[in-house]
Amino acid sequence: MPTRYVLLSLRIPEEHTDAAVAMLSQYPIQGIEMGLDSMVVCFEQNDWIDEYAEGIATDLSAAQIPFSVEEIGTEEDQNWNAEWEASVDPVIVNDRIAIVPEWRVDEVSAPLKLVITPKMSFGTGHHATTRMMCRLVETYTTTGSHWIDVGTGTGVLAILAVKLGASKVLAFDNNEWSIVNAQENITRNGCEGAIELHQQDLEGMQLPVSDGLAANLYRHLVVPFARKLVAAVKPNGIILISGILKYDKADVVQPFLDLQCTVEEYLEEGEWCAVAFRRTS
Repeated sequence: MPTRYVLLSLRIPEEHTDAAVAMLSQYPIQGIEMGLDSMVVCFEQNDWIDEYAEGIATDLSAAQIPFSVEEIGTEEDQNWNAEWEASVDPVIVNDRIAIVPEWRVDEVSAPLKLVITPKMSFGTGHHATTRMMCRLVETYTTTGSHWIDVGTGTGVLAILAVKLGASKVLAFDNNEWSIVNAQENITRNGCEGAIELHQQDLEGMQLPVSDGLAANLYRHLVVPFARKLVAAVKPNGIILISGILKYDKADVVQPFLDLQCTVEEYLEEGEWCAVAFRRTS
């Protein structure tokens, strides 16, 4: 008899998905399919108990994550891996950079190919913030520079910085799945010697002083830690911030201006924006 799966469909604003995925990791889930302001959480039926629905709702509420339960359904077993692989397309960031899953590497001829095979972490290039951050990392990375990648996800920004000439990158994320996936991608891209990877949150991580820092986070993480992010780069160093809805741009930018940073440039794509700051003192 085929294995059946329980699929829990949730509506969650995109800026809260990182926190929701971290919370859901305590349950025996098989995977999460991400959508725009939505996610489908997959359980094997043998692992599912009805109380999980109430427990997840309680946990999301306690974490102040806005949500609604759209549906709880079941699905017969199928070749999930083949279907998923067929759905992950290469992403052309610009004329130079492409993000490709390992099974489609030969389809792309970009000078800089980042071989990123995602699991349940972020940074596949299908999100506007990742693409914008890649463009900014390309602009501001110099040969021999040291960088910090805050909330590394799949490791894409750290890997790109190394391929662009950075000699050392400290990358970290508080999500265990992200760390496992990032390490796999770092190895795939031959960047093991240049990237130091840690499972840690921003509050607990000690940041060395570097030439540049990239943080593809959300507003509620960026604003409270602006001082820590600025302190982690040298005078004249670069701070790249994204994960910001364009409507929140002014609120995110002001703390960095107050800390004697200047805005080098803005990028916008859809509802999202990215900002490059330079520390002036």
